[in-house]
Amino acid sequence: MSPERIEQLKREYTGKRVLVDARRPELTRWAEVPGRVVTVNFNGHALVRFDGPDPSWRDIDPAFLKLESSP
Repeated sequence: MSPERIEQLKREYTGKRVLVDARRPELTRWAEVPGRVVTVNFNGHALVRFDGPDPSWRDIDPAFLKLESSP
């Protein structure tokens, strides 16, 4: 992935609230659990911190994320 594309993803996702694509088997644990993108790393994946009683961090391809709509 090009550095330009990574910077574009950072601008698009960093600091935004997201939900995962729950149709992906490996992401069903976080279905309906909102998270916030902390950054986009050099492999182009978003580092997401999920909310909830057991907060966790995951490295997820942005293709499997959807931005949460603002109220």
